[in-house]
Amino acid sequence: MSDAPAPTPPPPRGPVRLVTAACVMALLGIAFSLAHFIGATPLLFTLFMIAGQGSFGLAVFLYAVAILKDLKRQKVL
Repeated sequence: MSDAPAPTPPPPRGPVRLVTAACVMALLGIAFSLAHFIGATPLLFTLFMIAGQGSFGLAVFLYAVAILKDLKRQKVL
C-alpha cells in the first residue's frame, strides 16, 4: 500500500475569478465613496454617482453569477 494522499480535484477557476473580479470592483466603488466622503466636490460626486455605484452594481452582479455557477457545478440547481 502507498501512503500517498488521494488526489484532490482542481479548484473551480470560473467562480474564483468572478469573485476576485467582484472584490476588485467593490474596492473600486469603496475608493470612489471614500474620495467623495473625504472631499465633497461636484466632480467627485459625479464620479461617485457614475463610476462608484456602477462598480458596486457590477460587483453584485458578478458575485451572483459566481454563486449560480457554483450551485450549478454542485448540481444543486
